[in-house]
Amino acid sequence: MRFFNRLKRWVAPVWRPLRELRKSRGEARSVVVELRKRPPHATLSVTRELYMLAWPVAAATFGETAMGLVDTKLVGGLGAAQLGGVGIAATLMYLAYKFSLGLMRGVKVRTAYAIGRGTPDDAILYASAGLLLSGLVGVFVWLVGRDITWALDALSIDARLVPHARVFFAAVSCGAPAACMLSALVNYRQGRGDSRTPMFVGFATNIVNGFLAYGLIFGHWGLPAWGVAGAGYATAFAEAFGLSLMLALFVRDATRAHTSTRIGFRAAVGEVLSLGFPTGTHFVAEMLAFTAFTAILGSLPPAELAAHQIALVTLRVSFLPGDAIAEATSVLVAQALSQSRLRKAEQIARAGIGMACAFMMFCAVIFVLFGGAIVGAFTTSADVTTIAKKLVLLAAAFQFCDAVNLVLRGALRGAKDARIPAIVGTAIVWSCVPMAAWALGKQFGLGAFGAWIGFLFETTIAATFFWHRWTRGPWRKKFLT
Repeated sequence: MRFFNRLKRWVAPVWRPLRELRKSRGEARSVVVELRKRPPHATLSVTRELYMLAWPVAAATFGETAMGLVDTKLVGGLGAAQLGGVGIAATLMYLAYKFSLGLMRGVKVRTAYAIGRGTPDDAILYASAGLLLSGLVGVFVWLVGRDITWALDALSIDARLVPHARVFFAAVSCGAPAACMLSALVNYRQGRGDSRTPMFVGFATNIVNGFLAYGLIFGHWGLPAWGVAGAGYATAFAEAFGLSLMLALFVRDATRAHTSTRIGFRAAVGEVLSLGFPTGTHFVAEMLAFTAFTAILGSLPPAELAAHQIALVTLRVSFLPGDAIAEATSVLVAQALSQSRLRKAEQIARAGIGMACAFMMFCAVIFVLFGGAIVGAFTTSADVTTIAKKLVLLAAAFQFCDAVNLVLRGALRGAKDARIPAIVGTAIVWSCVPMAAWALGKQFGLGAFGAWIGFLFETTIAATFFWHRWTRGPWRKKFLT
């Protein structure tokens, strides 16, 4: 008996931990069984959520680019002057839309917060506020677009291009109210976590634009041959068609909504403006910085500007999906923070950075290995090819920082931290991009390569600032207390 008692004392230090481990294993099995009982969407990883939300956004953005490419291709059959005029007018039109595109980010983030906190009726009010604000911007663009000769003269556009640019802008700006209001509803749907519907509507809009542009430019299918104006009116009608589809879905949501809302319409307008106005202003300032950058390059030899355009088109392949991941990140961060889930918001931001970096670094490898072949597909000029290959290699160097920059800008919007990032972001882009073009590109004679070094500076500095703002910014205080 004494022997067994002594043996028990010897075994106890080992037996007790084993017994506890066995007990914990039993509890772990019960947790696993419970998780298996949950619906599949409850166990989706953050990365999968981001992917499912981001890829339709990227596809829709490529669709918008395709609409411009279709117009360019069809108008090219009319002549060089017509093609050049449409290109100038399209650039000015994109600049005019930039503010509305940024302003409607306020609709997206506010809608995501409403969905996250379980008040979807508030999302209807935010979308309605977006429709009002974007409609006002669209009407303003339409009024200005009746005759933009003054803007073309101020930019010293070639006189041969002015008539065609003026006619196209006057025609396409007829769809400005519809295009801006469509942006409001697209951001509303994405804020709800539905990015596929806008993608399908965008595809339908592209099909309508393609058929109408072909008919109205050349007079096919019994339609009048309006030339350059026909391309503009086709795009305007296609935007109105897309808006009608999205409006039908929005009316359905509104009729199903209850009457109880947390806020009033005036408050909804104010909340959308508080986030959207800084973002829209930043978008416009950023676009103006790139316009100044291009204007400085335009004073250099033609081969420099041609190489810049080729490298820019190549860079767009990596930028658009990265931007789509940033938009998905802003939505999911907003939904997480609406429930005061700071840790999940941090996980979403990390997943977004990881996904964007993985894709954009893959593009960087492609740029390094096949940059020459990519450039060769655009030009046979030896001078242009030499410069463009250097620019593509330089683009590979800032892919990582650009990915961090894009995603954290979206994450901060999702955290409702928009004003200071917009101010600092504007200061960074103006200090780096046009300044490098003037100093390194023109004054030091480095051409387009020197100008593009500004992109390396801008993405590095911006990524560093946004990382500090995300990890230590004042927005975190209310979630840490």
